[in-house]
Amino acid sequence: MIKYGFLLVTLLISLTGNAQAFGPSAGAQNPAQWTAQVDKTSESEYTLLLNASIEPEWHVYSQFTDPGGSLPLELEFLEAGKAYSLEGPTVESETTTAYSEIFEVDETFFSETAQLSQKIKAEETTEFVKLILKYQVCKEVCINEEKYIVFDLVKENGKVFKDFNDFQAYGSVQEEVEKIEPVKEVVKKEEKQDLWTIFFVAFASGFLALLTPCVFPMIPMTVSFFTKQSKNLAVGRRNAILYGIFIVVIYVLLGSLVTGIFGADALNALSTNVWFNLIFFLLLVIFAVSFFGAFEIMLPNSWANAVDRKADRGGIIGIFFMALALAIVSFSCTGPIVGTLLVQAASEGGLAPILGMLGFSLA
Repeated sequence: MIKYGFLLVTLLISLTGNAQAFGPSAGAQNPAQWTAQVDKTSESEYTLLLNASIEPEWHVYSQFTDPGGSLPLELEFLEAGKAYSLEGPTVESETTTAYSEIFEVDETFFSETAQLSQKIKAEETTEFVKLILKYQVCKEVCINEEKYIVFDLVKENGKVFKDFNDFQAYGSVQEEVEKIEPVKEVVKKEEKQDLWTIFFVAFASGFLALLTPCVFPMIPMTVSFFTKQSKNLAVGRRNAILYGIFIVVIYVLLGSLVTGIFGADALNALSTNVWFNLIFFLLLVIFAVSFFGAFEIMLPNSWANAVDRKADRGGIIGIFFMALALAIVSFSCTGPIVGTLLVQAASEGGLAPILGMLGFSLA
């Protein structure tokens, strides 16, 4: 009769799932505290560990205890055999076996500490292993406990949940959070590719501008000027290098001006605006028609004459104004190319206009 009375008590605890039915001292305690960890042993093999700290005089019953006595511990590995496979049985740490006069069987249980170890072999894409742990912890009364464990194979750690909904949602929420960083990296890579594309297109456009009738005839004239006006070859080379640097500076300043006026954020916002894109389209058409000789886009002649007079001064200042004169005089041919590049670069925003003008002027 004593045996059947104890079985009735155990059944009532199982149905309520709450030890408070048998006194506040049991319900107020959490006799077994669990932690989880992951040890990676090879590229696809892991050891999953569960460690328990058990309060004095309490017992957690082993999975191998006699089923005729207290309820044995159960481990339910979700998705086992699909995303991963269990390699052998779950290994337990040291246990104690004692005869139960109530159940009249030998019971096997953990005291003070417990460790469960399970080896698995996981697929390359497997990120999480989920486990439901059911066990009975007893002292004067028995409490049926259920814990929910997630083993993170990527971070090599584990998390123990009391709430099933949190446990169930953990994998999906975590996956969405972790997908954010790779997306950011892809965006950064695309931005870098776009900038390099603009630079090399601008560089190629610079070579195209050299072949235009406004620029090509000036090449031998410029070379002749530096060779004849310089005292010696070294000075000539220095002046020619300064001339090239000033041309680069002038065009880069033009790109910086576009960036400074519009700004990266403003350009990105405008790039999705219908009217802004229509205006850019019309500019591209105008530059294209001008490039094919329908009409010329020229700066005022007074600008060219004023700059030309400054260039006659000589010295570094004179070389700078020579470079500026080239930029202004050749504008009727380079204008459509530069304008098209700036329109395209401005739509990208950021450093694109500066890099575009740098590539164009380097050619």
